[in-house]
Amino acid sequence: MAQWQLGDMSAFESLYRENEDQVFKTAYLMSGSKQEAEDICQEVFMSVWRSRETFDPARAKLTTWLHRITFNACLNNNHRKGTADINLEGLDFPEPANRQPEEIMVTKYEYEKLLGTLASMDKKHRSVLVLRYFNDLHYSEIADVLNIPLGTVKSRLNQALGCLREQMAPEKAGA
Repeated sequence: MAQWQLGDMSAFESLYRENEDQVFKTAYLMSGSKQEAEDICQEVFMSVWRSRETFDPARAKLTTWLHRITFNACLNNNHRKGTADINLEGLDFPEPANRQPEEIMVTKYEYEKLLGTLASMDKKHRSVLVLRYFNDLHYSEIADVLNIPLGTVKSRLNQALGCLREQMAPEKAGA
């Protein structure tokens, strides 16, 4: 990390390789577009390079700092382009080995339904879900990334999970 902060390009490349997938996934889930997520990812790492001297490991973990930059880039992108629905076109779905085609189709359907539900949520609820369940951050880390109180994180997460449960529940027969 010290080498990266001193401007060592190979150290930066290593940091990039270690964090690229996480930044892209977060940007995709927040923007709803593969192209926008790629643009945001590029913007995030340019910002990480430019502001490397301002990172203080005594104040925050690198991952928390990186998530904060990612979310700020997503918010800036939304202000520039408006809110977009999540577009699944061109994305590869993981297909676990030893699965039957019917099982894979159900998994894809459920994944599409999940992404559609995420896209329908407002940014404040989507943000806590993405950070908690797609990035595996603890509540306190989410509060740091989003710069909100811990109680607000818990409340938003509870509300977002309620919405997910309602939207993801199988349709009732005869309804």
